[in-house]
Amino acid sequence: MDNKLRRKALSILVKFPSISSYELAGILCIDERQARKLIKNLPQDIIEENIRKIKQEKKEEKQEYKADKKSQIGATLKGSVSIHKDGYGFFVPDDKNIEDAFIHPKKLKGASHNDVCLARIGIYKGRREAEVMQIIERGIEQVVGVVEKYRNNYRIIPFSRNFQGHIIIKNSSKELCNDDVVICKIEKYPSQNNFAAGRIIEKIGTLSDKDIDNKIVMYKYALSHEFPEKVMQECESIENGTFKISKKNLTDFRELYTVTIDGMSARDFDDAISISKKGLNYELYVHIADVSRYVERGSYLNKEAVARGTSVYFPEFAIPMLPEVLSNGVCSLVPHEDRYTVTCRMVFDKSGNKKEAEFYRSVINSNHRLTYNYVNDIFDNMAESEDKELLPFLNTAKELTNILLVKREKDGVIDFDLPEAEFFFDSKGEIIDIKPRERGYAERLIECFMIAANESAAEYFDKHDLKGIYRVHGEPDVKKIDDWIEMARNFGLKVPPVEYPVTPETVSELSKIASSSKHADLLGSLLIRSMMRAEYTTENQGHFGLASTAYTHFTSPIRRYPDLLVHRALLSGLKLGSISEPLEELKELASHCSKRERLAQDAEHDISAFKKLEYISSHYDDVFTGYINRITGNGIFIYIEKLMMTGYIDYSYIDFDIFYKYGESAIGDKSGERYRVGDKIRVVPYKLDIYSLQADFTIYRKKVRKK
Repeated sequence: MDNKLRRKALSILVKFPSISSYELAGILCIDERQARKLIKNLPQDIIEENIRKIKQEKKEEKQEYKADKKSQIGATLKGSVSIHKDGYGFFVPDDKNIEDAFIHPKKLKGASHNDVCLARIGIYKGRREAEVMQIIERGIEQVVGVVEKYRNNYRIIPFSRNFQGHIIIKNSSKELCNDDVVICKIEKYPSQNNFAAGRIIEKIGTLSDKDIDNKIVMYKYALSHEFPEKVMQECESIENGTFKISKKNLTDFRELYTVTIDGMSARDFDDAISISKKGLNYELYVHIADVSRYVERGSYLNKEAVARGTSVYFPEFAIPMLPEVLSNGVCSLVPHEDRYTVTCRMVFDKSGNKKEAEFYRSVINSNHRLTYNYVNDIFDNMAESEDKELLPFLNTAKELTNILLVKREKDGVIDFDLPEAEFFFDSKGEIIDIKPRERGYAERLIECFMIAANESAAEYFDKHDLKGIYRVHGEPDVKKIDDWIEMARNFGLKVPPVEYPVTPETVSELSKIASSSKHADLLGSLLIRSMMRAEYTTENQGHFGLASTAYTHFTSPIRRYPDLLVHRALLSGLKLGSISEPLEELKELASHCSKRERLAQDAEHDISAFKKLEYISSHYDDVFTGYINRITGNGIFIYIEKLMMTGYIDYSYIDFDIFYKYGESAIGDKSGERYRVGDKIRVVPYKLDIYSLQADFTIYRKKVRKK
């Protein structure tokens, strides 16, 4: 019998000695007779010895676990609650060095998602668990939901994966109808025996309204296009020129040939570049809009910018951090207009090593507003320019980009070049297609130059011992990396053994392996999930993903508040007329900006999911291709290529009743039909859930599915 087959069978039997010959046959793609022969002929002493080793290792792990966590057992800690849609939760301690703990539904004691609470840590059946002892602050005070007639009253079904159950409305002063979309104030939170209760604050539309999805997400995350009156009054002063801008310590770069390169639909241009080659060196200028000239500490503009923290981008529009008078007006680096900037001048040698980095408070006048598409066409010899300076300029920029990309790869920078969904609408605003957003060389060029400027700003903080904001990214979770490697191998990829601790070079190699496979999008996105989430802090902890010892966000102050803080700190250190925030205030702002960024990401994820469900609803009979990426005891998760999203197939949707699940495969009890991680399958939509923003699918069968 094939030695390779014997080795594979041996490895399976060592891990799962009680597996049946039927299950083994399904996994190895052999008949049951061969499987029985394999089990009989494999060396039982080796199997038993390995089983003993595994048991011993688990025993030692358990002892280590108990030793590590002993100091926490019985302790009462402060933290927050994260509720899973299935009813159980996790306690997330405020102390980031303490591990999260599982919360059984009966031990939630009325706690809801995002509640701040005190919880006691304990051990139950060998597993670390928490029990909520006191709720300090409610995390959700109101929800957006849909009205539904319920017995003699009404109830609200919230647009939330985490809020458990519905909300009963009694004696509403507002006239309600089924499918009304409302904002509901929670007055009584759910308990083990009772649903939540609340009252209607405002009706924002009905489910059938056009653009209701945009309204739902905006109200859910408290996002608004409107700015307070006092903020707009300050903007009028800026627009009318009553703010006196000193030209003291200003460096004039208006004679430099300068361009902006942005997307076709961009309206706020916050970065511009100038570049030249001097001998074997490259001199690069990255000019960034000097927002700190207009948004001053203590102003209403500043307070509103802090509250928002970041701009939020929906498929059809943006919700800006700053009013358009600034974001699209006086701050935007429009062509042929003088604009105030903060400039980072860098000099690179022919190997991409940075030899110099200096900062200036400056003024520029952009020669061109270029788009990514146009620059990519020039690089592909599909476009020309009447400006004789432009082509040599772009070619020099491309030369330096090539050099920096090679250096980044050598340094182990992780290049997650994953597609983002781009939505296409007809003249009526109906979604007609979803495609991966194209990303060409021009996008990479700007990305390289902005990263270089961001690193230079953080390095300046370190070199001059300035207090500022850093963008930090920690090492990935080792277990998640191990799980990813196992999954990649189940997909048929050859992943070599990984040495620990994990380095950026290691993850970069894993990323290359993923990107070279037909499952690049899926495996790439799953690899990203194994990484720690980047955040803002006043302590330099390095950036793992960029293999950088110091990194910050300097290049987008129009749309990100941390960049504005970085500008103030830099200009304060350079004594160029700006005052930075005190350290304690910076710490609070760094934490706040991290939270606002996560909220913006959640909002953008939700509206993207809404649009995808909308597209599916009008293509309900279409057949979609997907790959199985996870198998559970209840169903199969699939990655749908066209939609760039994960869907779910419940076993109950498939034609037979019982599945035997083993590892990364599921086998039908009656039919013997088998599904494995990595299998390519064809599916059709089965059920859409707009409340949890999930899509369920079922296997496409020509003879069963009716058009």
